[in-house]
Amino acid sequence: MPEFRVVKTSLYGSPGKPCDEAVLKETREMVGGNISKIREVWVINMNSLDELITFRDKYGELILDHDPSFPQIPDSIEIYDDWREIKHAQ
Repeated sequence: MPEFRVVKTSLYGSPGKPCDEAVLKETREMVGGNISKIREVWVINMNSLDELITFRDKYGELILDHDPSFPQIPDSIEIYDDWREIKHAQ
């Protein structure tokens, strides 16, 4: 089952649950090459393009990304419900 890390822009820097479907899971994050640490991340499963479209219809604009520093769950979905550029500047 394809698994995605999921975040919500309006919750940037907060441990809050990004969507109803998300569950917490421990995964490895690579930091500085071969050093890894265990992190808890929110994850969801998407089995088809139809499921992704239904998710988009429910939550709005999405950003899909791939981050190899999370080797076990490299793909992510961001629910883009706020201006991330403003959040990073604060």
